[in-house]
Amino acid sequence: MVHRPVEVAWRPAPCVVFFHGFTGDRMESHWIFVKCARALAKHGIASLRFDFYGSGESEGEFREVTLQGEISDARAAVEFSRQQKGIDARRLGLCGLSLGGAVAACVASPLRVQALVLWAALAHPTHVRDLAERTVLIAGEHGFREYNAHRISPRFLDQIDKVQPLKSIARFKNPTLIIHPENDAYLSLVHPHDYFQAAGASQKEKVIIPGADHTFSSIAWESEVISRTVDWFRRSLSIRDGRQS
Repeated sequence: MVHRPVEVAWRPAPCVVFFHGFTGDRMESHWIFVKCARALAKHGIASLRFDFYGSGESEGEFREVTLQGEISDARAAVEFSRQQKGIDARRLGLCGLSLGGAVAACVASPLRVQALVLWAALAHPTHVRDLAERTVLIAGEHGFREYNAHRISPRFLDQIDKVQPLKSIARFKNPTLIIHPENDAYLSLVHPHDYFQAAGASQKEKVIIPGADHTFSSIAWESEVISRTVDWFRRSLSIRDGRQS
């Protein structure tokens, strides 16, 4: 799904690519990606929302998903955005939620994007393996585990050590905003702390949303996350009051 700003249709617009979380989709919980994309469009910023392979309405099955595969999908999505008519290929930002945040951190530097926003982002991928190993093995399915009615392959868990988002974000020098919920039941405050410490950007900020859960599932939490994200991209992608600088 591509969102385009009407106000600057006559001029190439900057664009933000969204990366959803583990077992999520291009809308995300309580449609927070949709709401943020629409808010960006009102301020002159286009965006792309998509389902990783094996997720949402994309082809494939979740049992085939690997983190390396999602990183490959992320690269393809950014290049797709750069090729779209009406998009300024020089001014792209990334926004990733949870596992999608780890993906965003990994690709931001090599893809030379201009800004990065992480929402409740996973800093230590082995944390996913530790959680998954406490789930139930599916009888007769050769090491597959069940999580939220999804099959997780042993390949996904075995290869997760190879992904190092903290090392990757250290190489990214452009503006970086880290937003994390105070009461995340899945990812402790160690994750935003470690991202902030590792981030190579001279312009970086860490925001903890008081009381919030992993997906910011209240109107107040959601509104603050979206507002801060839109403001960050407006500044870092050179947008002022719906006009491009």
